[in-house]
Amino acid sequence: MTTGEIRPDLFAWRTATFRARTWAFAWLFWTSYYLSPLLTGWILKLVFDRLAETESVSALLVALGLAESASWVVFAISIWFVIRWWVSVSTMVRTNMLHAQTVSGGPKAAKLPLSPSEAITRFHDDTRDTVIWADSWLDGGGIMLYGIGALIIMATINVGAALVAIVPLVIVTVVTRHLTPRLYAARAADRRAAATVNSYLGEMFAGMLAFRLAGREEAAIHRLEMHTSHRRHTAVRDTVLQQAIDGMASSTADVTIGLTLLVLVPAMRDGSLSVGDIALFVAYAVQLGRVPRFAARLVTAREQAIVAYERMGEMMPPGRVADLVERCEVTIERRDRMRTRDADPDRVGLNRLELRGVTSVYGDTDDGVRGIDLQVPAGAFIVVTGEVGSGKSTLLRAIAGLEDLDDGAIEWNGQPVEDVAAWMVPPQAAYLPQIPRLFSESIAANVRLGRDHLPLDDVFQLTTLTADLAEMPDGAETRVGARGLRLSGGQAQRVATARSLLTQPELLLIDDVSSALDVATELELWTSLRAQGTSTIIAVSHRQLAFDLADTVITLRDGRIV
Repeated sequence: MTTGEIRPDLFAWRTATFRARTWAFAWLFWTSYYLSPLLTGWILKLVFDRLAETESVSALLVALGLAESASWVVFAISIWFVIRWWVSVSTMVRTNMLHAQTVSGGPKAAKLPLSPSEAITRFHDDTRDTVIWADSWLDGGGIMLYGIGALIIMATINVGAALVAIVPLVIVTVVTRHLTPRLYAARAADRRAAATVNSYLGEMFAGMLAFRLAGREEAAIHRLEMHTSHRRHTAVRDTVLQQAIDGMASSTADVTIGLTLLVLVPAMRDGSLSVGDIALFVAYAVQLGRVPRFAARLVTAREQAIVAYERMGEMMPPGRVADLVERCEVTIERRDRMRTRDADPDRVGLNRLELRGVTSVYGDTDDGVRGIDLQVPAGAFIVVTGEVGSGKSTLLRAIAGLEDLDDGAIEWNGQPVEDVAAWMVPPQAAYLPQIPRLFSESIAANVRLGRDHLPLDDVFQLTTLTADLAEMPDGAETRVGARGLRLSGGQAQRVATARSLLTQPELLLIDDVSSALDVATELELWTSLRAQGTSTIIAVSHRQLAFDLADTVITLRDGRIV
């Protein structure tokens, strides 16, 4: 992704108008709230003018009280609309990022740029920054309209005082624009440092057992302190720079009042300015002091949003950062419908799978596979073996579409598969990795993954889980704990295997289950799969029992079939 793909103003407009009606009402009420001081300031002028003429001001005081009360009512309504809009657009952006990470293949599929823990900051902090940028249009638009209206009214009374009130705004705008590159650099550095801390925290907690067994807990804490120390430095720099801009802009309220009164001194001396006029100028000047603050906020929010768009864009496919603000279904309002899971594609029976010159390597290294030619007839059991680092897992991942093909093609029944990742999903194919990924849900939920209409008895029997479930108090509804920690390694592997078999895939890709299964259980699994005969199997294994049952054994060395 290049910085040129970032169009912050367009993205903010799409974000703002995602829920157009809610946004319109929020803008209307916020603008009304910010414009209300024009009315209260004018009423205040009339009150002081009548007091100078010793006239009754009871009606005006009542009007002033009603105007202030109405202003607070409008403020409450504005908050109600803004919160609804804020939650909706935040959900939209996060849904688009999540969809890009979870969809199998297609132009909208993307890969995680760094660690899962680090991605949390993109879903939380960066999303918030982009919404703040769109939200600043509400505040900035209303306060700017107030500033224009106040200056026009002030100019009808004293042009000089109105012109002086613009000076602080010009100064703040120029200084803020000058500091913009530093603001961008500070925010980008702070986000990178925060990502490093979150990433390391995730790895540290996941590997805490290794630290304990090695007696090196202090080493883990020391490395964490190094990361947090750097994060503290970047956070202080980012916060100080932002607060300096905000503080400078906020202090202009007093400067605006002082300059305005200074310019009005001659008019007050010659009596051409009434007490009410002075009260109006002071009331307007207080609010005008907020204009530079919001102008600075617009500039800083835009730069921070650019950093956020860049980081979030890394969660999207190359060249598709605009997908972040694409309209999608979110469930916020009562009328909204829950986004449903896409149905599995139609089954296309496998008669023959062919690999023609398949090459998939990691960057500029030699690791991976090169020039793999392979023909797999329907119902075959192919075992892939070889030394560590020979490319076995890479080959299976390339077939499953989890690794990009640098060269070659994969054909299904003689037809090239254009998008391997989109095609190699159930019921066409299923992939079982070496390390099973289970969720902190029940065994049944881990197997089904939303396919609640499919029965489980057959896959439990096939993976020899039936006896294990009989000994569990809740059976298939037993919760497995975080990452399946309540299950043994063999049980977790068999649960993942049951998940792979649930849709009876045409092609089953298994990456070395021997590390988690004993010989007897693995033999029973292979025998059951062969006896079932509903899937074509390509499996990585090093055990003789798998070689004995296989139709073909393929040996890899240095990424090639030997």
